[in-house]
Amino acid sequence: MSESNLVVLPDMQAVENTEVEEVKVQEGVVSAASKKLDEEEKAFVGSGRAKMIFPHVVKTLRGFIEEDDRFADVFANTARTISECCAAVVDKSGDVMSDLEVYRKAVQFYFPNADVEFKMNVRITGAAPSEEEMKKPADIKAEPEKPKPAPKPAAKPAPAKDAKPSDAAKETEAEEEKPKPKIPPRKKKAFEDDSMQLTLWG
Repeated sequence: MSESNLVVLPDMQAVENTEVEEVKVQEGVVSAASKKLDEEEKAFVGSGRAKMIFPHVVKTLRGFIEEDDRFADVFANTARTISECCAAVVDKSGDVMSDLEVYRKAVQFYFPNADVEFKMNVRITGAAPSEEEMKKPADIKAEPEKPKPAPKPAAKPAPAKDAKPSDAAKETEAEEEKPKPKIPPRKKKAFEDDSMQLTLWG
């Protein structure tokens, strides 16, 4: 008897049922997370800076929820709110933040061990500029920075009546010699096999 090259195929009905169940579970998680986000969007409270980033964070988180069921699952089951997320993002942020930093802090609010990388793809559409367009001067010209007025010297505090002039000088020297605290460098974490890829669309 010769060897057979036949391969036993799995029961296609069982495979289709498994796929349908997985899709239903994913849709349930995504639906629950989307519903939670909708409710939190309506109940949002926050400072002026939090209000400024709020619509952008909501839009981005909504995209992440629809894109990855693990993100949707964590979002749906966390007790934290989008109001708290936006407050955490702007906390100790200063006056200006990059988009990347906003989204990094928002993701880390839900996934503290996550890191967010940024990749920009530039799609050139149409033909390259003509020779004439490339020779055309810019409409807006660069201007040198205007000189800033000289800062006023800070007034030195008057020495105490009981203190000797040499004591005041020693105190000033001691203040100037204080070392500044060193900030340890951020440790880069290696990505694990179950890393999540989320997309920002603008």
